[in-house]
Amino acid sequence: MSTHVHVIRAGDGRRFTAPDADITVVVGGDHTGGTYEVFLVEASRTAPDGPLHAEPWSKSYHVLCGRILVQAGDTGYELAAGETVAIEAGTMNTFTVLSESADFLLVAAGASHGRFFGDLDVVARGGHAPEVVARLLHEVTDRYGVELATGAGAS
Repeated sequence: MSTHVHVIRAGDGRRFTAPDADITVVVGGDHTGGTYEVFLVEASRTAPDGPLHAEPWSKSYHVLCGRILVQAGDTGYELAAGETVAIEAGTMNTFTVLSESADFLLVAAGASHGRFFGDLDVVARGGHAPEVVARLLHEVTDRYGVELATGAGAS
């Protein structure tokens, strides 16, 4: 019998920059046979909120410290340290940091979320003009089947 173990040490893991948070891959889909991924999300209240969107994969947020408001569908859920919300695939959602900062684990089904974050990171670091960034972000969301809500930058 074969044993496959992946250990992540503090400070390890690929880091991505998104407009609303810094994201570290804790467990990539390549270490789980593509069944799930785990990310550490570090966000501050001063970062802009991400747009309301729906992914084609399920996910959950587990708050480690701070407080966030998760908008899922038509309802907002205020979460504090130790609390978790699970969001089914296809549900419009976003989060807002309520405290000075918040750290939470994002667990996503499948292995697409890490690639999605990687592509967003490339756009964020590209130094493009705003109109180019908007076009590139739409290309990334379309590529992964992520739907932006009307009025959330969707065209």
